[in-house]
Amino acid sequence: MIILKKHKQILEQYIFVNKSVLGAFYGGSIARNDSDIYSDIDLRILIDESLDKNEILMEFINLFEDKLFIESQDDGFVVLHLKNLLKIDIFVFYAKDLSPSIWLSNICIIKDNTNFLEYIKFNSEDVVRVTPERITSASNKFLAYLIESYKRYERNEIYYVDYSINMMSNILCHLWYLRLGEEPNVIGDWSKYEGNRTKLKDNEIKILNTILSKDYFEQREYLSKEFLKVLRDIDKQYNFNNFKDKEYIVNLIFSNL
Repeated sequence: MIILKKHKQILEQYIFVNKSVLGAFYGGSIARNDSDIYSDIDLRILIDESLDKNEILMEFINLFEDKLFIESQDDGFVVLHLKNLLKIDIFVFYAKDLSPSIWLSNICIIKDNTNFLEYIKFNSEDVVRVTPERITSASNKFLAYLIESYKRYERNEIYYVDYSINMMSNILCHLWYLRLGEEPNVIGDWSKYEGNRTKLKDNEIKILNTILSKDYFEQREYLSKEFLKVLRDIDKQYNFNNFKDKEYIVNLIFSNL
C-alpha cells in the first residue's frame, strides 16, 4: 500500500499545480475503497478542448522515472507498468467525452474546477439495468462459445477449447451478477469475480471451483446446466420469457455433439 500511496501522491501533486487539468478522478478499486497492494491506479483526467490529449498524457507519463514498459498507448490513453510492478491506467477526456453512466456513479473526484465531474457523478444512476437485450447478448455469446468448444476439440485445438470454456464460465458470472442486481464486468474481464471483492454467493464460487476439476465434456454439460438455471431465474424475476428459446438451442447443440 506504501507504493500505491507514493505514486498517488506524485500524480495528485502534479494534478493540483497543473492548470491544464480541469478535473481528475479515480476509478476502480481506489474509487471503491477496496484497493490492496496488488491494485492498479485508474486515473481519469479532464482537460479543455483547446488542448491536445496526447501532449497532456505525455506529461503524466514523464512523471515516472521508474517506467518498466508501456503496455498500450492510444489517443488520450496509456497503460503504464513501473519497475515495482505497479500498473497505472490513465485516460484523458474532454467534457464532451463524458456523460452520466453507472460506471461514473461512484468515482472518487480529486479535482473539479468547473464542477462538471460532480454533475456527472450526481446524474449517474447506480441502478443496474437488466434488459432483455443485455441477457440475449450475453446468452448468445455463451452459446457461440459452446459450439466453438466442440469444433475446436474435434480439431485438437486444445488451447482454443480452454479459452472457450473460460469465456463460458466468465459469461456465467456475468449473468449471476445481473441476477444479483450487480453491474457485471465487460464480458471476458475476470476482475471482481474472485477473491475478497467478489459479490458471488458461496454456492456460485463452489460451482466455479467444481468446473475446474472436470474434463471438457463434463465442463460443457455442467456450465450449460448452470447457464439455463440462471436464465430461468432471470426470466421469472423480470418476466422476459427468454428461457425456453435458449433451452431449445442448448438441447439442439448437445444433440449434435
